[in-house]
Amino acid sequence: STPFPITTQGTTIVTWSFNDGNGQIVTADQNVIIDDTVAPVTPVLANITGQCAVTPTAPTTTDACAGTITGTTLTVFPITNAGTTVITWNFNDGNGQSINVNQNVIIDSTTWNGTTWSNSAPTSATAAIISGNYTATGNLNACTLTVNNNAVVSIPSGFNVTLGGALTVSSGSFTLENNANLIQTTNAANSGNIIIKRNSSALFRLDYTLWSSPVTGSQTLGQFSPLTSTNRFYEYNTTTNLYNTIANTNTFNLAKGYLIRMPNTWVDYGAGSAASWAGTFAGVPNNGTFTYTMSLAGTGFNAVGNPYPSNLIIDNFISGNMGNINGTLYFWRKRNDAANLTSYSTCTTAGCSLVNSHIYPNTDYISIGQGFLVKATSTTLNFNNTMRIANNQNQFFKTKVVEKNRIWLNLYNDAIPVNQMLLAYMTGATMEIDPTIDGAYINDSQTALNSLIGSEEYAVQGRALPFDTTDEVPLSFKAQNAGNYSIAIDHVDGLFSENQDIILKDNSNGTETNLKNQAYAFTAAAGATNTRFSLKYQKTLGISNPAFDENSIIVFKSNDKTHIKSSTKAIDNVKIYDIRGRLLLEKNKVNANETSFDSSKFANQVLIVQITSEDQTIVKKKVIN
Repeated sequence: STPFPITTQGTTIVTWSFNDGNGQIVTADQNVIIDDTVAPVTPVLANITGQCAVTPTAPTTTDACAGTITGTTLTVFPITNAGTTVITWNFNDGNGQSINVNQNVIIDSTTWNGTTWSNSAPTSATAAIISGNYTATGNLNACTLTVNNNAVVSIPSGFNVTLGGALTVSSGSFTLENNANLIQTTNAANSGNIIIKRNSSALFRLDYTLWSSPVTGSQTLGQFSPLTSTNRFYEYNTTTNLYNTIANTNTFNLAKGYLIRMPNTWVDYGAGSAASWAGTFAGVPNNGTFTYTMSLAGTGFNAVGNPYPSNLIIDNFISGNMGNINGTLYFWRKRNDAANLTSYSTCTTAGCSLVNSHIYPNTDYISIGQGFLVKATSTTLNFNNTMRIANNQNQFFKTKVVEKNRIWLNLYNDAIPVNQMLLAYMTGATMEIDPTIDGAYINDSQTALNSLIGSEEYAVQGRALPFDTTDEVPLSFKAQNAGNYSIAIDHVDGLFSENQDIILKDNSNGTETNLKNQAYAFTAAAGATNTRFSLKYQKTLGISNPAFDENSIIVFKSNDKTHIKSSTKAIDNVKIYDIRGRLLLEKNKVNANETSFDSSKFANQVLIVQITSEDQTIVKKKVIN
């Protein structure tokens, strides 16, 4: 009953039965001894040459007893290390006989020795090794990058490092200067610390920046900004919508925004010009897919930030978080002085309403180190490599064609910028509320100009295509204090950069002003209105030219000069009187809509400014010198 063939190693007893056919049977045992003493055949394994990442197919060999045997190894695949990696394959026949055979996997690489590359400059299909000091003179592309031999690597401003795999800093240093980018297209794990430098906007000592770290490590907030007063580090409280102080001994959390004041040694207001401060992040560069846990408490605003050592595409970030946020990003841009009333710039896929202090004001990107606010609609915020880009050459990749025709309007109070609003006639927009396109006003100032959807204020509003010249957009205006204000175009694009008129209508006096030609100056009492102003694109028939009156003239002081601006007719003559009616100064033949005079030579007093237009209409206004 023993099955043949016998393959079991060692001794197998075979019992034979002998039967004479007449009822007489005898049995006898026989030992069958199998002893496998022959190792598997040693195969010849050819070198494997690849680019960036290699996952070899397990080789096979033959064995006299076991037949075909497949090799096994402890080497982890894929292999991404530059140069030669030796794989040790083990072939075991299961009968006590095994052999080990080595196979070389060679990933194409090139090494910088401090002077030149050993195998030409790296490409996206080549692993790069830097073993000598290196300062980039252009963009660097490689599948992986290894820094060793204590090499000092510097990537100057304006250049990018793009890798298909990991960055490994074994020894030495790797520094990204301000406005340089590290881009990675796979979720490879980096190792070793790098240095990332990032400049703030030009600010004064009492001003703040909303920062977020592009690295992970042990760096604390205080180590990042050691000269900032210890009680001037903040995190956002979602429940109260306020910034709360946080100990500067805390480390940066991944993708979290922190409000940090400028160094206490920085230039004060009135003591010189605003200046940028160079922040330095130190740690392992972040890469791959991350999620940040948001709070839904209160109104749901969370301070988050760009977690990568490269810029983020705003459109891709918003579209990657549909259902997680309301689609609007708010960037801190306030200076801590009375002249800057608005705290945040508002950004959507339509663009951004930007004013003076936004870091690198490019409406397509979120900068390295940039923190911002989002309004959560779930607890999860997503980040991944498809959102990343290098923007120092102003290149913007889109997966689809989006038509945008945009108008940016600025509101001024006595020539001081107050806020900016944006209208965009664009692909995907409707005349209703469009998440990801329409950006609600965050209500961070009591003086503002915005557009309306229904009764709600929007700093950014999308409107439907095709563009219709009969469209009329209602605007909201509010003023904390009575005074002189003006509305002007900051810039336009798309069809508005051509001959299309942009008409501001003041319903309080019926005035229609083509903002393409001039700003509209007006006076306003303290309060809010949703009916005074609207924006349209063709003049109403029968509307006369705007009058030369107090509403069309603004007079304001700036430094040691008093400025006079007419939003309608050209100025012919200006006379300056004191309160007693004495003539102090006269300017004739101005022949322009704007003029100024040096008022520093007059004592502190009330001046009466008499402005005469070219058609000899006279307007008088008072100004405190």
